Amino acid sequence: MNQIGIDISNDVFDATLQQGDLVVRRQFSNAPTGHRHFIKWALRQASSAQVCLEATGIYHLQLALALDQHGDIEVMMVNPCAARRFNQAHMVRAKTDAIDADGLLLYLQRMPFRLWSAPREAVLQLQSLTHRMSQLDKEITRERSRLHAVRRAGPHTRPVQQDIQAHIKQLQRRLTVMKARAGEVIGSDQQLAEDTRLIDSAPGFAELSATKLVAELSALPDDMLPTQWVAHAGLDPRPCESGSSQRPPRRISKQGNVRIRAALYMPALVAAHNNANVSAYYEKLLANGKPKMVALVAVMRRLLHALWGMLHHRQEWDGDKFYRLNQPETT
Repeated sequence: MNQIGIDISNDVFDATLQQGDLVVRRQFSNAPTGHRHFIKWALRQASSAQVCLEATGIYHLQLALALDQHGDIEVMMVNPCAARRFNQAHMVRAKTDAIDADGLLLYLQRMPFRLWSAPREAVLQLQSLTHRMSQLDKEITRERSRLHAVRRAGPHTRPVQQDIQAHIKQLQRRLTVMKARAGEVIGSDQQLAEDTRLIDSAPGFAELSATKLVAELSALPDDMLPTQWVAHAGLDPRPCESGSSQRPPRRISKQGNVRIRAALYMPALVAAHNNANVSAYYEKLLANGKPKMVALVAVMRRLLHALWGMLHHRQEWDGDKFYRLNQPETT
């Protein structure tokens, strides 16, 4: 079996292949033609290959999908932070694409192999649409802030005000189109439709927040545990202690999918003030001296645990499983 580390960029990617004692380096174009040439090269004089590459934005995706479709090639996707610190642990001081490819090959050889499987086409489509929806939402917010600023400047900015208002309307129309297309993708896929329905049954979630969340959660491996979901979302508390003097309050790591955290924030806030079970849990944390934001993050984390159970056991929301009201006092 050939083992290969890949460092990928926009136009090209560097690959380091090891076959027995032989190590070969080569560069390919990051395009369909280059992907095909790489697959032939990766399987030279071997019946199978293992490939390790970083999840670098969008540059890696088309290559990873092409490799996943080939039955003789297994893919491991590595968090860029993990790959960087792995190289640092091996005292690698220089940084080039070829050196990074060597480091990923070493990571593949030294670390446990975790097989990456490509999300379904419907999930990829939904993710693309929800990411664009978030971009349009942010741009609308920015334009509204600009409109507020120019209005304060005086009547001489009226032409600018009109232009910003026209742009906001255009962005809102485009956002409406993206929402409609996301709804079509969900409606055409039975599993996405059922997952969205289950998430929507939880308090605080509306159609938009459920759509954004299901787009991210559906891409995760089926064998992930709820604690792994929490870590993937960056909601895991991270202790930072040293000796007996440095013991600051724990903060969440924020090393994960920021879109999951963003999709959970408003539903958790709404549920904490409007749902009896969630509100009771939130108020209990406040009564124990937790600051409001710490308590809200705890609600987000517990809500993600609940969503894992709902999706894996195919059950709608049950408030008592989140937090039972009128629990007996322990002595």
